[in-house]
Amino acid sequence: PGDRLAVRLTVTRGPDAAPGGVPVPTAWALLSPAPAIEDEERQRGLRVLLLDRGIDSQAPERSPWLLTGAKTLSYAVNMAALRHARDHGADDVVFTSADGYLLEGPTSTVLIVRTGEDGVRRLLTPLRQKGILAGTSQAVIFAAAHADGWELGYGPLVPADLKGAEGVWLVSSVRGVLPVRAVDGVEIPVDHELTGMLQAHLDADGDPGRHVSGDPVPTAG
Repeated sequence: PGDRLAVRLTVTRGPDAAPGGVPVPTAWALLSPAPAIEDEERQRGLRVLLLDRGIDSQAPERSPWLLTGAKTLSYAVNMAALRHARDHGADDVVFTSADGYLLEGPTSTVLIVRTGEDGVRRLLTPLRQKGILAGTSQAVIFAAAHADGWELGYGPLVPADLKGAEGVWLVSSVRGVLPVRAVDGVEIPVDHELTGMLQAHLDADGDPGRHVSGDPVPTAG
């Protein structure tokens, strides 16, 4: 009781079919204990590195066969990036495109809170169309935040947008909402109140509705 499980669903098109036959897809689900996130880790926050993914932001549209926005079996690049980060004293990674846009973490989505020149506080995430895997946790949080009256924004974002932010978070369904406390060795603010608010939105597990599409949501007025 109280334990959390991670569910990994794997689907293949199945073994090769005989000539004229119809392939029979194969699917299986793997349940495993979700890693516990200690309050200390959530309070401490993550140190992240910005790493170039090696393709520009137009590649997904120009070369859709690269599957940049698909969840595939190969996690080799993601795991190699995490090992590189840990070898250099960091905890996690935020990928950037070759032409300088913020993308996502190896296993997470980026959220940013900024207050604009108009004094309005906005919850932002990088633009999905730049080749980002759809973040279900981000969609749930955005839907709840929108219902609470937040203004939302979908990039495009660049590393400079991290400067002056009230907070930056990496979000995933397994690890939840984790604040970022340093980017490339430079400390940034950690807002524990906002972290708790975003985590509560995620825990409520509401219907993401239109937010799951990644299309910009019109703002009031």
